[in-house]
Amino acid sequence: MNRFLSVSGRLTVCCLLCVSTTGALWAQGRSSQDSLHYRSSALQPPGQVGQRMLLRGGPIPGYFQPMELRGPQGTRIGFPVNGQFTSPLPLPAKAGMLIGSVYRIKITNIPGMEGVEIFPTVEVIDRIYPPHGMENKFSIPIHLSQREIELAIRGFFITRVIYLEDPTNALPADEPKNRQRYIDVRYNEDPLRVADQLGRPVAILRIGSRYPPMDSSTGRFLFASPPLNIIAQPPAAPKPAATTEPFHRPAISNTPIPRLR
Repeated sequence: MNRFLSVSGRLTVCCLLCVSTTGALWAQGRSSQDSLHYRSSALQPPGQVGQRMLLRGGPIPGYFQPMELRGPQGTRIGFPVNGQFTSPLPLPAKAGMLIGSVYRIKITNIPGMEGVEIFPTVEVIDRIYPPHGMENKFSIPIHLSQREIELAIRGFFITRVIYLEDPTNALPADEPKNRQRYIDVRYNEDPLRVADQLGRPVAILRIGSRYPPMDSSTGRFLFASPPLNIIAQPPAAPKPAATTEPFHRPAISNTPIPRLR
């Protein structure tokens, strides 16, 4: 299967992408970061990166990080609860997800693709630290763009790493709520490593076109359906469809921030 990798970021949350069928999209000299050894990779099986982060300790285990899923206008989502998907909910939708867990979600009602369903996974690998009592207001956004959905249906496997932008090296531009900027990375680059050099990775989104059968005895397809807190949202006026927008890779900062290695 073709592979498409990406990094996205900003809360600034951003993301990174790479496809085996694309040419080199960046030209940048090697830095001292290239000689560092990383124990984790975005290409590892889902769950391994998050579990490794839990071993570090701190205020991470047991924390439900609010995540906000966005998609094209009219798209709906089913969350995994007690071994099955919930009734489809309109996007955007929020849910608190345990750090270190993997959540299989069901995307339906895709514009222009009647009857098509895709089943991305979201792996939460770190958290943010909002003011007490305002956790749901400061959720981590993940945008499912029409482009990525179409690529997945055509047989590409997309791996996107969402990271928090380094505040000391941020791009001086506002980020519209309905758009998430991304960087394409080459097929021989690890998007988790690139994201770690640009900021702090917090989640990994994986999208493919395969539809494995549900295994009720092992819960393998739903990754044992980990605990999930669906966050109710007040009715809102129609919003523009979620999109992703490419941008140039910013320079890597030398400012010490927590790293994955």
